[in-house]
Amino acid sequence: MNINKLKYTEELLGIIFLYLGVAFVLMGILCFAGVIEPSAISLVQLPAILGTVYILTGTAFLIVSAVLKTTAVSKRKLYNELLAHGDKVNGRVEKVYLQRYTQYGRRSPYRVIYTYTYQGKACRGKSRLVWEKPNLTDGDLLTVYADAFGKSAVRI
Repeated sequence: MNINKLKYTEELLGIIFLYLGVAFVLMGILCFAGVIEPSAISLVQLPAILGTVYILTGTAFLIVSAVLKTTAVSKRKLYNELLAHGDKVNGRVEKVYLQRYTQYGRRSPYRVIYTYTYQGKACRGKSRLVWEKPNLTDGDLLTVYADAFGKSAVRI
């Protein structure tokens, strides 16, 4: 997957859970095939039970992956909806930072925290994942697309 297409943490986590789910399901299949057997110190001594545990765990990971993917799709839809129909307001960059604890392919994304006023109320928002360092500094002005539900989006 192209790193620049990953815009949400849920997408990254979805990939991780997908790989874990597939690995566990494959381990379960290998247990049923007799390729993998329980060790002597294992609490589970029957390959069929061990295979079942692996497959159930893998299935749970795959379900979590699907939920995360669905969440990311709904966030993308909301983002596009805000850009198309949200009210344009002026915002100000509060902070640009490298999100070090999130990595994909040894690269970490940037995030932009911004503030804006909408309908007389001061609000704060956070950008999607940005994989190239944005040309923004603290205090810069930017256009924010907001709605009455407190949701906002910015183009970086």
